[in-house]
Amino acid sequence: MMLQRNGSAQQQGQTDEYQRYVVPGIQNLGNTCFFNAILQALASVSSFQEYLDEVVRQSALKAHVRHIPFTNALHDCIEELAPTMEHEPRPAVAPRRLNAELVYKLAAFRGNKQQDSQELLQFLMNLVSEEQKRCAVRDNGLRDLTSRDEAAFMSKSISDVRHDESVKNNKYWNPLHGLQVNLLQCTKCKRYRPMNNHPFLDVSLSFKSDQGKKPVTLTDCLRMYTEPEAIQGVECSYCSVLQELRVTRQAFEATQRQIAREKASFDDVELEIAQHERKEWIHTLEKALTSSQVIDLEDFDQHIPRVLQDCHKRLQFSRSPDVFCFHFNRKVYLAWSGSARKLDTHVNFPLELDMSAFCEYEQAATEDKALMNGYASSGSASHGGKALNGHSASSPFGSLGLPSFTHPHLIYQLKAVILHQGNERYGHFTAYRRIANGQWFFISDDAVRNATQDEVLKSCAYMLFYERKTRAKHVESTEDDDDSLPDVPFEPRV
Repeated sequence: MMLQRNGSAQQQGQTDEYQRYVVPGIQNLGNTCFFNAILQALASVSSFQEYLDEVVRQSALKAHVRHIPFTNALHDCIEELAPTMEHEPRPAVAPRRLNAELVYKLAAFRGNKQQDSQELLQFLMNLVSEEQKRCAVRDNGLRDLTSRDEAAFMSKSISDVRHDESVKNNKYWNPLHGLQVNLLQCTKCKRYRPMNNHPFLDVSLSFKSDQGKKPVTLTDCLRMYTEPEAIQGVECSYCSVLQELRVTRQAFEATQRQIAREKASFDDVELEIAQHERKEWIHTLEKALTSSQVIDLEDFDQHIPRVLQDCHKRLQFSRSPDVFCFHFNRKVYLAWSGSARKLDTHVNFPLELDMSAFCEYEQAATEDKALMNGYASSGSASHGGKALNGHSASSPFGSLGLPSFTHPHLIYQLKAVILHQGNERYGHFTAYRRIANGQWFFISDDAVRNATQDEVLKSCAYMLFYERKTRAKHVESTEDDDDSLPDVPFEPRV
C-alpha cells in the first residue's frame, strides 16, 4: 500500500458502523524522525494529553504561562496531532516552535543530528517536570523548596510516600511516572521488607537472543527484569528478634525451674527481679513480632544480636503509572570484538497487557494496609491476628500473600509502537498509533497510512506504550485512611 504524503490518512477496509477518522503526519525538520515518532506516540495517550491540559490550565490560572514555554509548545503540538473526521483532514504538522524550544534548552539536540527516541522521551518529560516544578515554587514560595526536596523524598518508604502531604496536595502528575521498589525476602522466615523507592519513566527490557526457535514475549522480558536475585549474609530483623525471644524464654524458663527447686534462698528476691525484667523483655519482643510496623533493631532499649540469613531480592512496581512505556535494549556489545550490534529479534506483545504479576507489592498495599513486617509466608501463619491466605512458599520469592486474580486497574491497552529501521549506528524511526475508536495508523514523518492489528503485532518493536484501561479521570486528596498505592499521585525527577 502506498504511503500518502498529504499529511493524513484514513482507515480503509472498515465498516460504516462508526465514524472513521484521519490523523496528521509530522514534517521532518532535519533528521527529526526520532522526535516525530515520540510525538505521535504521546498523542495516542489520552492521559498524557489530560496531564498537559491540566499543567497549562493551572499555570494560566496562576499567571505563570510565560514560565512554561516548552510545555505550552508541546501541548499545542499534541493538540494539532489529534484525530479529525475523514472529511476534515489536516496538513502535516510542522513543530518548529517545539523544536526551537528543545534545541534552545538542550545543546545535545542542536545541529540536526540523529538521536534516539527513548533518550528524547527522558529529556521531554524532564523539561515538562522542571517547568511544572518552577511554577509550583513561584506559587508556594521558598518554604516548599526544603519540604519537597526530592532526594529526601525518594529515600522515604512506600508507607511514608502515601502519607506525604506534598503528594496528597498534588492533584495532577505525569501519567508516565511510577515507582519501583526492591524487595528483600528472607528465605528462613519468608518475611520481606521494602527498600527505598526509585522513580521510573520507562522500563528498559532485555531479552536473550539465543533462544533458538522459542519466541520471545513481552512477559518473558518482564519476568527477566523482575527475576529474583539470591543474596547471602543479609541481616534479618525479624529473625534477630525471634532468636532473641527464643533465648530469653529459655533463660526465663530455666530460672523458673531453679526457683522451684531452691524454693527459699537468700537471692530469691534478686531472681524474682531478674525474672520480672525478662518477662517484660519477652512482652516487648512479642509485641514487635506482631506489630504492623517494620522492625528496626535500633529502636530497642537492649542490644539484640544480629542474625544473618540468605535472602532473595526482587524488583516490583510499587506504584504503577497510567502509562507503561517499555523500551527494548536492542543494541548489544560483543565482548570478543568490542563492537556493537543491533538485535532484530521479534518480541511478541499483546494488545492487552495484565501487569498484576509484576505489581504484587502494590496489590498488597491495596488488599491490606499493614503487612506485618512484610509477611509473605504460608496462610497458616499469624498476621497481626489475621491470616494471609493464598501464598505459595514453593518459589524462592513466591507471591506476596495475595489471591491470584486480575486487578482491573492493572490491565493496560496498547496505544502506540515505535520502530527503528536500520543498524546500531543509524536508521529511521517510525510509529504505529491507535486512536480511541480502535483504528491503527502507520506513520513515517509526514507519510501516513492505515494499518491493521495483525501488522502492528508482527512489527519489530523498539518502544511500546500501554495505557491503563480503567483509571480515574481526576484524583482528589482525601482525608480517609485509604492508602492504596494506585491512587497516589507522584511526580519524580527523571
